[in-house]
Amino acid sequence: MSYRVIFTNVLSALCLAASSNLVFAGRCPEHADREHVQVLDDDNNGTLTDIDSGLTWMRCSLGQQWKNHTCQGQATPFTWQAAQAAVKKLNRLGGYAGFSDWRLPRLSELASIVDIHCKNPRINLQLFPNTPSAQYWSATNKAKMFDQAYVLDFAHEGVRAKSKDEFSRVRLVRGRN
Repeated sequence: MSYRVIFTNVLSALCLAASSNLVFAGRCPEHADREHVQVLDDDNNGTLTDIDSGLTWMRCSLGQQWKNHTCQGQATPFTWQAAQAAVKKLNRLGGYAGFSDWRLPRLSELASIVDIHCKNPRINLQLFPNTPSAQYWSATNKAKMFDQAYVLDFAHEGVRAKSKDEFSRVRLVRGRN
């Protein structure tokens, strides 16, 4: 069975109101901004697909396994280069959930799954269970500083450039490249 998750605002809060296969995400205040609705379809294989953007997200961080409807194990910290190598290896060995075109998300894509009403981590743990309050790599390089890439901090919702030799967690995405 497939579920849809609707955010009343891309960086909004979570509320659940189930209606058949539909789950509305966000704290649904009456004045909610309905212009920014994000629909995430639960693919029942450890991934969620954003209906509007076409992006498919791994629900677990690299290092974790999707088992019994949750992410088990620890999210592995990677240098940026090691993260890229891990993605290539994953894709070369058959991929995940039937797809072999996974990649690091651009910073703007990664920001689309932030939930500012959640704290430590600032992500909906019902959608992305056991996500640590940590920094996550993006594929976005700092302009003119190719030894640095941007990370998004799910502990504080901050963004900063970080040396690619440092360690951060990884969540993969596929689609709309």
